[in-house]
Amino acid sequence: MNQAWPESTRDNLRFLCSEVDNQFACLQAFVSTPTAALARKLLDRQGYAQNLCLRIEQACPDARTHKRSQARARFQQSLVDVASGLARLSELARGCLEQLIRIDDSQLIDDVVLIKSLRRVRRGILRSEMSLENGSLSLSLKLARSRDKLKRDSETRIAGLTGQLKKKRAPAEDLTHLLFVAREIEQMGEVLGQLGEAVISAALGQSLNFERYASLTHLVNELGSGSPNTADMHVETLAETRSGSRISGIAASGSSRAALGHDSHGATDADTHDGQSAASNDKSSVRKEGKGSRSASSPSEYLAIFKDGLERKVEEERVGVERWHDIYPGIAPRILSHHQQGDSAALLIEHLPGMTIEHILINEDAALNRQAQTVLVETLFDVWGVTRQNTPVHAAHMRQLLKRLADVYQIHPEFKECGVSLCGRPQASLEQLVEQATRVETTLQAPFSVYIHGDFNVDNILYDPVAQRIRFIDLHRSAYMDYVQDVAVFMVSHYRLQLTDDVLRARILSMALRFAHKARRFAEMQEDATFEPRLALGLARSFATSTRFILDAGLAGRMFMRARFILEHLLAADLSRPADYRLPLEELFVD
Repeated sequence: MNQAWPESTRDNLRFLCSEVDNQFACLQAFVSTPTAALARKLLDRQGYAQNLCLRIEQACPDARTHKRSQARARFQQSLVDVASGLARLSELARGCLEQLIRIDDSQLIDDVVLIKSLRRVRRGILRSEMSLENGSLSLSLKLARSRDKLKRDSETRIAGLTGQLKKKRAPAEDLTHLLFVAREIEQMGEVLGQLGEAVISAALGQSLNFERYASLTHLVNELGSGSPNTADMHVETLAETRSGSRISGIAASGSSRAALGHDSHGATDADTHDGQSAASNDKSSVRKEGKGSRSASSPSEYLAIFKDGLERKVEEERVGVERWHDIYPGIAPRILSHHQQGDSAALLIEHLPGMTIEHILINEDAALNRQAQTVLVETLFDVWGVTRQNTPVHAAHMRQLLKRLADVYQIHPEFKECGVSLCGRPQASLEQLVEQATRVETTLQAPFSVYIHGDFNVDNILYDPVAQRIRFIDLHRSAYMDYVQDVAVFMVSHYRLQLTDDVLRARILSMALRFAHKARRFAEMQEDATFEPRLALGLARSFATSTRFILDAGLAGRMFMRARFILEHLLAADLSRPADYRLPLEELFVD
């Protein structure tokens, strides 16, 4: 381990391992030769292991910060996890003893099998200490095998004891105690597995279980002879998505980067920001808020992006990226390797240089913001032109809104009552407005379809100011659809940024308006007469549904009321000439 051990933790961990091993030795001796003295010796030691565990926890303050992307915090969390696991083994040893001393017929105890299991646990205790001391991933993997063997042995023993219970071949009370013993042994195996995962997490700098580690190793090995050794890698959490996927940056030594064809520079510090570069291959479960502390590894040092999760979600991402390569090559990252295991899957994705539009909006000057938006608009116009299909399409914004409304009310139940009455005058509910707008929407189809991003938020678009190039990430929702959907999502993703700087917020909202005017110009060039009413429906949908990610009651309320206002404005308009309709965007995108 390259991380510095907090003061006294190395000694306390050594004492803890020794203490727990001695307790298991005592339990092992009791199984061979049951005596009251051995039982008392083990039971009297119950407080010492817990005290040592508490000392280690108190010496690891960074573990309580939950900044898992920082290597030191992750290492200290692993120390705490190992200490807690060892303390749990101590509890299980006593629990096992308490069941054994209640058995009247000692002949029912299969001491050979039980002692074999206890020896395996003791080897696991030694391996956990050694692997944490020297960062040995091979020893950690042996803990996984120990877990599996103890599980199999316990399940076999439980099946045999259950059969004896059914046939009433022995006293039921004794067999029940033996069943509890078998279950305690199985739990010991689970704890050994957790110890191994804690060591892997400490070595690689991110919380990883054995399954995720196996997928990562498989993907890296698929890169070929130039792939880095797993022990030389550092894994840093970049995002945990609402769909359950996890996204991590993979960093390695300079020699490993060269072997994979990466230069030693990558993106500069100005080109990246706290994992908000290509690392964000899916939407984070928590909204990002601009500047944060720089992570242990600069994003410019990432070899690739590791994304894993449910097989269906990962497959959607893979198909989405590959389809973009067929339709508009170069705008999506390359998939370096793909691995599926049971219901889970993982991707190793090219790390792209640049900054997200979100980062640029919050942290960069006005000139760079204008430059990035200009290149983005040029890229979008080209994508929309190249992928255009003269097939009319309905985005069904209102159907999307209704589908997500229950989630909105779950976070903001007060919105349910919004619109019941105003100064004693009855008002339509949002559901009633949506129902009316749905009928209007059926008359407002887009005259053509284009291939859209599908989740066109400011944190899913990268701009590389050196190459002056736009790239897309998080592409699992891409499809041929109404381009207005991407326009509306992009605009609302400006508004929902949670900022306390009023001047900065005003500038960001002005950028959203600037984008809207350019989108209008595109619609005029395409003679798209229903653009503005469709944009109104798209904005209403995005304003309302985005509130399920906003806990700030003030911001969420303003967004929800904007959704209502837009629908009321649209429904009150004469749409016999839809090209003449104008949504008051300047009033909507101002606080």
